[in-house]
Amino acid sequence: MSEDLLLRAAAIVVLLAVASVGWRLATRRRGELRPTHANRTATRGRRDRRSRGTTEGSQTLERVREVVAVTPGTGATVVQVSSEYCSPCRRSAGLWSELAASEPALSFVEVDGGAHLDLTRRFAVLSTPTSLLFDSTGAFVGRIGGAPTRAQAARALQSLIEGNPGAGALIDARPRPGTASRTATDQIGAPR
Repeated sequence: MSEDLLLRAAAIVVLLAVASVGWRLATRRRGELRPTHANRTATRGRRDRRSRGTTEGSQTLERVREVVAVTPGTGATVVQVSSEYCSPCRRSAGLWSELAASEPALSFVEVDGGAHLDLTRRFAVLSTPTSLLFDSTGAFVGRIGGAPTRAQAARALQSLIEGNPGAGALIDARPRPGTASRTATDQIGAPR
């Protein structure tokens, strides 16, 4: 009987270890910028993989503007797809709002994914928050799944704004007390 008990205990330990490793692999890129197909092959030299969602040409800021009023930024535009009962969405929207308030080249808008299903389908949004990043020309350059840290968000925006010379100063990842937010919302995060 003790051998049977040891065997069961070992099976439970192995199962917990496999589940822990699987969870870590599934969440290791949460909050990191994932470039689109064209940017991925050009910048990182990875093997050619299909983009999620529809074709690259239809994933532009102009497609978002058909659904939601967005004022494009001179350096970058962040469109966050949120849901009503998502607490990481609020945290992420607050972070993007602070960065938009401190960086004049950045524009931010929060969109209710449930109210705009066509938009979530077009950009293959499977979870909230998902932040869609667009460059100054309105081209879709990547997505951030999950709530990014301040450093992750600043790093993603820095690469976008640096790619547009003269668009803005370096983004400071430190929080600035008393910065007013000048962002648009779509009823999710109403006044912040």
